Amino acid sequence: MNHRVSPKAGARRTHAERSAATRQHLIATAIDVIQRRSLEEMSIHELAKSAGMTSGAVQHHFASKAVLMMNVLSELIESTVRSGELWPSPALPARERAAKFVQAVWSLVYAQPRFIVAWNIYLGCRNQPEVLGHIAELRRSVQARMHDGFFNAFPELAAMPDRDGLLGLVLSSLRGLGLLQLFAPAPPTVPDAAQEAQLDCLADWIAARCEASATPTKAHTRRR
Repeated sequence: MNHRVSPKAGARRTHAERSAATRQHLIATAIDVIQRRSLEEMSIHELAKSAGMTSGAVQHHFASKAVLMMNVLSELIESTVRSGELWPSPALPARERAAKFVQAVWSLVYAQPRFIVAWNIYLGCRNQPEVLGHIAELRRSVQARMHDGFFNAFPELAAMPDRDGLLGLVLSSLRGLGLLQLFAPAPPTVPDAAQEAQLDCLADWIAARCEASATPTKAHTRRR
């Protein structure tokens, strides 16, 4: 017996897929406008013009600029933490792990143009409580996932009493380097030697903390 999918059910799925694709197109276009121009110039009208749509069609998906910005932020942050490439195997030696992590999180997150776009939105929406509340929720979610991922990759550090401060310092260092891109005159054509040196120092520090965390355990075992 042949089973047919009703045209009505198929049309519903197709409409949902078209709607999702349109939303993604608008979000990607908004990110591009902010990146090439500025947050202030990213209005519903400008988005519609850049996306080849009418303002009414854009507002069908995003009722206001605030709602659009919340969706843009969600996409920026989700795309940051989606990749499993951030986390090296805990079976690797500490120094190899640390180097892989620092280079991966730098290249996939903080060196990306979307990182600067996200900060433009953060700074530009300080007087919009609705957006700020959304940002706070996203930050809590991302922090939890970064916390779990980091200490799964570096289990030696999970029992350290200052582990939260350690992770905060790592991420703050990377964030600071990323924010320096706001003041760069143009995208660099060659690697920044000072930047690479700082990333190497950060990886060395993480590895040294991993190695130091194992020392008391070994000494304690010998005494027993």
